[in-house]
Amino acid sequence: PQQTDQFFDLFDGRDGQIPLPIARPDYASIWGGRVVGVAGPLGRPDLMDMLPVSTQKLAEMVQRETGQTVRSEQTLTLSAGDTLAKILRKAKFTNQDVASVSQALSRHLNLRRLQIGTQFTAGLDDQDKAVALKVSLPAGRQSTPKTGHLFVDHYVLRDLSEQAENSWHAIKAVRPVDQIAVHVGNQIDLSLYEAARQVNIPLDAFDKFVRVMSFSVDFQRDIQPGDQFELVYENAVDRLTGDVLTSGKLYYAGIILSGKRFGFYRFTHPDGRVGWYDRNGESAVRTLMRTPVNGARLSSRYGMRRHPVTGFNAMHRGIDFAVPTGTPILAAGSGHIEMAGWNGSYGKYVRIRHNSTYKTAYAHLSRVEPGLRRGSAIQQGEVIGYVGSTGRSTGPHLHYEIMVNNRQVNPLTVQLPAGDGVPDELMDRFDAEVAAIEQKMKDSLTPDYAGVTLQQAALNR
Repeated sequence: PQQTDQFFDLFDGRDGQIPLPIARPDYASIWGGRVVGVAGPLGRPDLMDMLPVSTQKLAEMVQRETGQTVRSEQTLTLSAGDTLAKILRKAKFTNQDVASVSQALSRHLNLRRLQIGTQFTAGLDDQDKAVALKVSLPAGRQSTPKTGHLFVDHYVLRDLSEQAENSWHAIKAVRPVDQIAVHVGNQIDLSLYEAARQVNIPLDAFDKFVRVMSFSVDFQRDIQPGDQFELVYENAVDRLTGDVLTSGKLYYAGIILSGKRFGFYRFTHPDGRVGWYDRNGESAVRTLMRTPVNGARLSSRYGMRRHPVTGFNAMHRGIDFAVPTGTPILAAGSGHIEMAGWNGSYGKYVRIRHNSTYKTAYAHLSRVEPGLRRGSAIQQGEVIGYVGSTGRSTGPHLHYEIMVNNRQVNPLTVQLPAGDGVPDELMDRFDAEVAAIEQKMKDSLTPDYAGVTLQQAALNR
């Protein structure tokens, strides 16, 4: 019988017999059986585990996936003015094949935005009938923040069964890639850039080297003939062909200036943030960069000078870098945009407030980075505009100011605080990464230039 509770109520019509609610039943008791555990959702599988591995020859993939035989292969490269249809017709694809292949491939690629340099390998059978197509995109177009250094080939294969005479289907295949550490260095004779070019350092790696060192090195004043530098960076090498697909991920940057050594190691924090630190875990980063443009020549210093336009002596409250029009200008530090637009004789101008103490200003820009406006958040190293000659200017250059408590100071001599070092709880992990990088340097055939040496550096710990 249903459980009831008794109390006197003249108006309930049931003599106070009111049933209490019944508790919700347990699902295990309803369905029977025994609960042994609960499994959470599975993580997203890695693409390397989901996709087949690409092959060096198209015939190998066709044989593996369809069992068909390719008798001849023809490779064509997309040039200016080419379309997929033109490429396929050159490879003896019929109009029906062109339509079917395009339809299948369009599910994986935007056919209207194929890049010049894309390679197409067509496979024909012993009757000169098209049976397969391989599409290899330019390597530089494949690396994204989501995929990292994952390179994919696209295949379109004909189904030769009688029921699907003109049926084509597209698949993706992962190209096997090896990540190879490269240790390289040189002595500086004419310029740092020329010394890097002599030993074929990739532009991406050199650019990162300059950015890391720009906090500690004045590239105009500090570098002398006979100074030395070295880098450790990574190449992505195609295991099938031996070709270098991408290069430039920097792991170590070192330089010796008049006998003084600077060396910084890449370290990835648990949250994915990348920092640069010396062997003791001190940050390479300063509050502000002294040189917010790459490849710059210091053309005018801070202090009294004769103004090149007015001809009068006046205080020059910044420094000028002579660089070509259109050169990207980087935010010297993180902060918020305080002004972005025209500012009288400064021309097109950007000013960033970094904190309650520091501000930086950039003048004579050809244009401000689109979307930049007052209040916009900006990160150190982001592009904020491009070099020009607007305002009172005699030629393309960047006028750069650092302000401390709203007063302009000399950007070349101001003492700037360093960024945060490696936290104590991560030092063991950091030391392990440093040891791994130094082992790559020891195993390399390249001499230890800035390392003066790793053994001496170890003694200095």
